[in-house]
Amino acid sequence: MTRTGRGRKWLLLSGAALVVAAGGAALAARVLVDPEALRQQAIVAVRHQTGRTLRLGAVDVRIVPYPSVSIRDFGLSDMAGGARAEMLAAAGLDARVALLPLLHHEIRLEDVRLTRPDLLVERTADGRANWQMTPEPDDRPSGPAGSPSSTRWRVRIGSVRVQDAVLAWDDRQGHATGKAALDHVVLDGLTGGAPSFDVLGHRAGDGGASFTLAGRVGALASMQPGGQAGGAWPVHLAAAALADGRTTGSLTVEGTLADPARLRGYDVAVQAAVGRLADLERLFPHAALPDIRDITLSAQVADVVTGDGPSVPGLRRLSLRTGPADAGRLAAGLRLAHLAVDAPTPADHVAVQADGALGERAFQLHGTLGTLSETLGAWRSRMATGVPVDIVLDAGGGTAQLGGSVGGGQSALDIHATAAHLALPGDQVLDRLTADAHVAMQGGETIQMSGLRVDAAQLALSGDAQWTNHGGTGGMPLLTGHLHADRLDFDALRGTRHPGPASAVPAGPAAPAPASGTMPPAAAPDDSTLPFERLRLLDADLDLSAAQVRLGGDDYRDALAHVVLQGGRLVVDPLRAEGRDRHLNGRLSIDASGDMPRLSATLGSLVLPAEWAAPRVGIPQILRGPVQLVGTLDAQGHTRGALRASLAGHLGLSLVNGTIDGAALGRLVGPAAAGDGASVGLRCLGVHMALGGGRAALDTIGLQTYRLSVTGHGTVGLAGQELDLHLLPQLLIGSTGAAMPVAVGGTLQAPHPRLDPAGPGGRFSLTLGPSAGIADPCPATLQAAREGQPGPAPGAAPKVHAPKALDFLRGLGILR
Repeated sequence: MTRTGRGRKWLLLSGAALVVAAGGAALAARVLVDPEALRQQAIVAVRHQTGRTLRLGAVDVRIVPYPSVSIRDFGLSDMAGGARAEMLAAAGLDARVALLPLLHHEIRLEDVRLTRPDLLVERTADGRANWQMTPEPDDRPSGPAGSPSSTRWRVRIGSVRVQDAVLAWDDRQGHATGKAALDHVVLDGLTGGAPSFDVLGHRAGDGGASFTLAGRVGALASMQPGGQAGGAWPVHLAAAALADGRTTGSLTVEGTLADPARLRGYDVAVQAAVGRLADLERLFPHAALPDIRDITLSAQVADVVTGDGPSVPGLRRLSLRTGPADAGRLAAGLRLAHLAVDAPTPADHVAVQADGALGERAFQLHGTLGTLSETLGAWRSRMATGVPVDIVLDAGGGTAQLGGSVGGGQSALDIHATAAHLALPGDQVLDRLTADAHVAMQGGETIQMSGLRVDAAQLALSGDAQWTNHGGTGGMPLLTGHLHADRLDFDALRGTRHPGPASAVPAGPAAPAPASGTMPPAAAPDDSTLPFERLRLLDADLDLSAAQVRLGGDDYRDALAHVVLQGGRLVVDPLRAEGRDRHLNGRLSIDASGDMPRLSATLGSLVLPAEWAAPRVGIPQILRGPVQLVGTLDAQGHTRGALRASLAGHLGLSLVNGTIDGAALGRLVGPAAAGDGASVGLRCLGVHMALGGGRAALDTIGLQTYRLSVTGHGTVGLAGQELDLHLLPQLLIGSTGAAMPVAVGGTLQAPHPRLDPAGPGGRFSLTLGPSAGIADPCPATLQAAREGQPGPAPGAAPKVHAPKALDFLRGLGILR
């Protein structure tokens, strides 16, 4: 009985299967044999399921060896307001038709093969996406039960194979567009709960720049509005970028989406690695990617949604590493050797560590920013929201620490800096430096620096300053401030040394100066355009003062300068300081407001280091020491040469207890008279001139070294520096003195001395006599050069061994 029962059961099941198979075959035959019926059912089904219009060309159906369908020329319409009429178009489609789903009025296509498909994926600025389908409402009149009009047909696709497809995307909300050629696409399990895909493509127009994309996602039904994934929609993606067959980058994304239809509610882990970021420009030619190497990224990314606005990426974890990087877009000459950014949790502050170089100066940086949400918020808002910072920068043996907050319309930073030895632009140096300041920024419009205190071996400075972005003339930036130095050593700041008191100045070749036989530094090019236009980029009003100043070996007190820059006009008035032997005062102005810059100066008495001033004026640097200037000057032009050639006014310059280049002096009066070419100690030097008409008329010339006195007069061309000098060198030879007039032609760069026929009938004159009979030129020379202003007295005239008279005559070219 049991065996008979089992047999009957199997007979019933077999009969039912035959009935189902027969019914399915009959239904398949009824549907597939009539291509037009299949075509209409598919069009209606797609419109019902998606709300879109399916365009189908010729339809061909086959029953053997298995049910299949071929369609030539089809397309699917785009969303309303889309970029083009059809989001998908293809030359043809071939697919197998599953039999059993036909019993449920479902046309299920398996192994779909598309011919040359062209797909556009787009999302508008307001978030509408053309992959979001809206089924039509079922408002059709109901027919008799079981009739064709009472049951909707569905079209479902199980798997897809694609060759030679074109994919374009236009994401206006995410600001991303592009186009790619897909060499092959394999989509499987599309009707199941875990569809998978495998894609190989390349950038259109560049077959060597390719990419791969593989992975799996949740059920595609969840992509429809109102579709339910039964929980979070899983995502697993793996992508790679290739250039000429070489992998240049990789990316994996694994996590979930809460709202896959709108790509919102994602929470995914991201892992990325790129050997050289610029190589990805083969795939993204308009990205303008910086040159960054050896990038690794590990992050947990979750979107941040505010109301109905677009979602933006948010970070729950971040770990970023890079190798060498060109960061010149942030600051000119900035290069990074290494960068690390870490934040293990959203509550952790972002830790930053980097090392690199700015120009030729290496640096290391480490510290923290705000939390991940604070830092990302500040970055997205372009610093409209604030973020705390605590950064330490080590560079060139110095350290700077910045702590406070940046952004949010009200930034405040406390800055503390230290350096054992800090090199500054212009060959300036600071030793044993400590500096503190508080910097406050208000709305990006005003920057205030208060509590400034700088202590170094060279200076002790305090004060405050303010930068107003549009507070100057015509909306130019305005810089104001008050700076006071308790002490300021310009000599030490420039890294130079000067001799002590006048009586201690060495008078012989051992005086400090360039080594014997070296040429003085070349003067600046005369035809180089000076940057006067910079004076039109900023307005300023600065009060500068110093209790003690050291300059050129001399000490000054109560120094004061008021600097005003407005509309391209720079005025320094007053400029004054009190010294032991002289009172410094003057007024300087540069007017660059018009087409022709104009300079003027009133020098009651001004002291400048000769080695600093000569290159800036454009004359040979043959002097060292503090040069005192007295007079009035006026000039105009765009270059040093033009300014010098247009000089007008009168000027006296003097130097005591300094040095002069022996080789340069020898070219003027003869090498034996000047010495052996080494630097020569100057007891005094004085020159007074009237300027105008393209020349300097020197009514007074006088100098004295340890064995030589020179007096005279002459002219110097202001443009070409042509010389027409008449000098009387007087050489001390033990207790005897010798003098012979010398005429000097040529130029300052290349003088040509010759004997000057000063006697009756144009005869040469040589005077020999006791050295005591040679007058000291210093008092009269300095009086004329200083125009009556006070100044330091020269040291006592030294008594040292001097050459024989015959050597002197040979040096002047009299004897051979």
